[in-house]
Amino acid sequence: MVKPAFNVPPEGVFWPHTWVVADDVIISLTQEGPVPDENWDHFVEDILRDSTHRMLGIGIGSINVHSRQRRKLVQAMHDKRIAAVLGSSVARGIATALGWMGLKIRGFGWNDIDTAFEYLGSEHIDIEAGVGLVSQLLARSGAPTLEELLKDT
Repeated sequence: MVKPAFNVPPEGVFWPHTWVVADDVIISLTQEGPVPDENWDHFVEDILRDSTHRMLGIGIGSINVHSRQRRKLVQAMHDKRIAAVLGSSVARGIATALGWMGLKIRGFGWNDIDTAFEYLGSEHIDIEAGVGLVSQLLARSGAPTLEELLKDT
């Protein structure tokens, strides 16, 4: 595995949107709060890389992404395989509906994160490595741990 590239804030600073790029997978974490356009645009650039083929999107709390950001994201993800890990069954239903519109996306709960990585099917990031990257991203982003998120389900 290529050394992962984390896009996270300096210690003590909060960003509502963070991500890590590892081989052919990008793992993103969106938490509550408005996402600055500059941060979002850099994220979309990473999705558009020729080497990015899969994406695991994680949402915690009420996500505040405006319509222009959503449009850019959908355009960038059109040819990617996407797994969305969300605590809300309603949000997972929305992910399923996006799949009906042509995106290669499936929604998963916190207790199905292993299955989400199976669905992505990366030859470079196996389930154990993927869950490890999620744990690191959560920690570096000041988010709850996987164990804490699993308790809430």
